[in-house]
Amino acid sequence: MTFIKSKKILLTSFATLALLAGCSTSQATSSTATTSTATRSETSTTQSSSKQTDYFSEKDYQTTYDDNTASKVKLSGSTATVSGDGVSVSGSTVTISSAGTYVISGQSEGVQIQITAGESDDVHLILNGVTMTNSSAAISATTANHVYLILADGTTNSLADSSSNTDEDADAALFSKVDLTINGSGTLKVEGKTNNAIKVNDTLHITGGTYQITSTGDAFNVNDELNIAGTKMTIEAGEDAIKVDNDEDLTVGNMYLADNEITISAGDDGIHASGNLVIDSGTYKVTNSTEGIEGKSITINDGTIDVYATDDGVNAANANASSNEIFFNMNGGNLTVEVGQGDTDAIDANGDINVTGGKIELVGNSGFDYDGTATFTGGTIIINGQEQTQIANSMMGGGQVGPGQGGPTQGGRGF
Repeated sequence: MTFIKSKKILLTSFATLALLAGCSTSQATSSTATTSTATRSETSTTQSSSKQTDYFSEKDYQTTYDDNTASKVKLSGSTATVSGDGVSVSGSTVTISSAGTYVISGQSEGVQIQITAGESDDVHLILNGVTMTNSSAAISATTANHVYLILADGTTNSLADSSSNTDEDADAALFSKVDLTINGSGTLKVEGKTNNAIKVNDTLHITGGTYQITSTGDAFNVNDELNIAGTKMTIEAGEDAIKVDNDEDLTVGNMYLADNEITISAGDDGIHASGNLVIDSGTYKVTNSTEGIEGKSITINDGTIDVYATDDGVNAANANASSNEIFFNMNGGNLTVEVGQGDTDAIDANGDINVTGGKIELVGNSGFDYDGTATFTGGTIIINGQEQTQIANSMMGGGQVGPGQGGPTQGGRGF
């Protein structure tokens, strides 16, 4: 399907695209497609980026569409009115059954949008000022090739399930069994009252927008891949805040973060990846967590990261992985970590630690705990106010933070 620029939702920031292209291997692509409409004599052509990164596709950034040919869904109370191809309504259920673009607007209580398209169908939902509450997932995508959720410019959109949601699979306000992309420059508020706020069984890519996420369970619960760039987020989660986790396949469960402003308060992990976690840029503040940042491997290339955790602040671990797959690498940026009292470590790696640049400030009983080797070839490390010349192994807490590194702090955060 081809989008044409009859209605603009977002002008993608060239700065963001340049940043992402510089942070990963790019491939030159050319993609032009032409579509004519019955109401226009002219031909419009989509514009797509000439570069494609390892972490996002060109379609992840595509936010234009033809409003004249899009199908419409107008929510109203406990039902909706629909027009156009590929969509029908029965009672409180709106069913989208084929590829296409669907503009959603209005307010509803008890309405669910179900996506049951073909396995090769791409479905594009435009949220244009939507408020939806439902006993189960407000939007549930069970079959399609890929679902794209676009937040219309200047709009605020809200999705919520209820505390009585009994759907064990779609235990979220927004659920997708297939690959999901969220983009656009609007605002999305999601409240997971039973468990998760947003749950995706496969891959979730987010390339723009402002988010306010609250959940009794996980805010983001993703199975295979979670890549986020160019967003502003505030997250309050009863359990994990941003999580991608796959215990069965060590090749997935990966996360990539770039150019975001994210503030997190979590009952368990702040940022969790069972696979590889890469932070390229942005500002990340974990104000409360059990473990702040966790991944099989953790690589920080740039950004400002501030973590408070009652257990380990940064933890490179995966019980199913071999030791050579587990590491913490710091190449640039600023990382500040404070941990609570007790058997806690500011940075814990069940493998190697490598610091080549950036600034690390640690506050707590224990600075570094690692099972492999540690190398320190560049950057600055400060533990409890004392600058370090080497990475000393504290070996499971207890205040053994190395010569001249100072003692534990008392009474709350030290930064």
